[in-house]
Amino acid sequence: MKLGYNTWSMPNTPFGDAVRSLSDIGYDSVEVTVCEGWPTDAATASDADAAGWRASAAEIGLEISSVTANAPLVTDEDTWVESRRRLIRSFEVAAILGGGKPLPVSLGAHKPKAPLLGGNPPPIVAQDSWDTDRALIIDRFGDLVEQAVAAGCTVALEPHAGAVVSRPEHALAVLEAIASPALGINLDISHFAVRDFDLAEVVSSLLPHTVVVEVKDHRRGAAGFDFLIPGEGEFDYPAFLGLLERGGYRGTVSVEISVRRQAKPDFDERAAAELAYRTLREAMMVAGVVRSGQERRA
Repeated sequence: MKLGYNTWSMPNTPFGDAVRSLSDIGYDSVEVTVCEGWPTDAATASDADAAGWRASAAEIGLEISSVTANAPLVTDEDTWVESRRRLIRSFEVAAILGGGKPLPVSLGAHKPKAPLLGGNPPPIVAQDSWDTDRALIIDRFGDLVEQAVAAGCTVALEPHAGAVVSRPEHALAVLEAIASPALGINLDISHFAVRDFDLAEVVSSLLPHTVVVEVKDHRRGAAGFDFLIPGEGEFDYPAFLGLLERGGYRGTVSVEISVRRQAKPDFDERAAAELAYRTLREAMMVAGVVRSGQERRA
C-alpha cells in the first residue's frame, strides 16, 4: 500500500513546491486536483503546463496516482454544457499527467454549490434526490466514461455526504447500469464515517470496485460534525487500513483535507501534510500494513 496526498489540500501552493514538500515529508504519491481556483486548474492549464507538472513529480520520484475534478453534474442542460466542457478538459489533463497510464479521475454527482475556496465554505448538506435524478446521473456518467476513455483515462465515482450519490447502493447502481471497466469507485471513507455507516459493510461492498481511496478526519458533536486533519479527530485509521489490507487493496491511500478545515485561521498547508503523514504512517504500522516500495523519510 502507498501513502499519498491530494493537492486539494494545498490550494495556495504551486504544484512544483507542493510535490517537493510532499516528497520531503515522505509521501509516496500525489493526487492532482484540477478544479476551479487551484494552481492546477484544468480549464486554464495548457498541455505544456500539464506536462510540466508530470515532469516535476517524476523528477523527485513522486507517483501521480489519480486526478480530482469537480463540476456540478445534476443540473439543467445549460449549466451541464459548461460542466461537461470542464470535465472533458480535466480528462485531457489527466491523460497528460498519466503519461500513457490511464489515471482515474474522481468526481461526484452533485447539484451546483457555492464557491468552495475563500470565505465560509458551504455546509455539507445531503442532496436527497436520488430517486428523481437517478436516470440523469446514469446518463451523464455514461457519457463521461466514454469521453474519459477517448481522452486516455478512467472515472472514479465518489459517493459524498453532500451529493446526490451519497450511499453505497447509489454508487453501485450507477456502476451496474453503465457496466464499464473504465468506471470505478473513489472510496472516501470520511463521507460514511460521519454518518455512522457500518464501515466494514461499506468497505465490503465498495472495495471490489475501488480504484481510489481517500481519508480525512472528523469530530462529531450535538450540532453535527467537523472535517479535520488526520490526527485531530476520532477516526480509527488502523481499523480502516486493516479492512483494506484484509480486503486485498494494494493501491494508494491519499489524504484529502476538507475546504471547511482549510478555512479555519490556523490552517497551514505544510503543517497539515506533516501531521497527516505522521498519523497515517503510525496507523499503517499499527495495522501491520506494508508500505510498497522504499519508504522515504524527511
